[in-house]
Amino acid sequence: MRVRQRSPIDGTYDQPVPASASQDPRVIAFARFIKRALDEAVRERAMSIEDVEQRTGIGRSTIYRWRRAEIANPQRTQVQQFCDGLGIPRAVASQILGWDGAPPSPAPDPSTDPDLRAVARILMDPSVSAEEKTVIRATLQHLARRR
Repeated sequence: MRVRQRSPIDGTYDQPVPASASQDPRVIAFARFIKRALDEAVRERAMSIEDVEQRTGIGRSTIYRWRRAEIANPQRTQVQQFCDGLGIPRAVASQILGWDGAPPSPAPDPSTDPDLRAVARILMDPSVSAEEKTVIRATLQHLARRR
C-alpha cells in the first residue's frame, strides 16, 4: 500500500508563480508599446482582445506576455503580424526592439548642458560658501528625485 503524499515536493499548489518580467530596457519599452496599442484598440476602435487576436493572428496569451514583458526576445514575424493587423507601422516596433540596425542612441551627456556646467563651476569654486553649496546640492537632489 502506498502512502499518499500530503504536500507537493516543490511548494504549495495555491501559491502563485512569480512573474518573471524582463529587465531588458528594449523589452520594457516594447511592453509599453503593446499596452498603448491595446489601449488604443479598445478606446478608439472599440475592439476586444478577441478582435485583436483575430485581426493580428497572434494568440492572447502571447499578447499578454508581451504586455507584461515576460519575454526574452519577441519573434519578428509575430511582431510584424501584430503591427500589420492593427495598422501600426512596422518600423515603430522595429525601432523599439533595436531591429532597424541603428545602434540605440546613447543617453545625453549632462556635461554638455551650459546650465549644468555653470552649477558645477559654482560647486567647485572655493570662494562660494559651504552653506550656498549645501542649498544647491539639496535643490539638485530634490529635482533628481522628481523623476
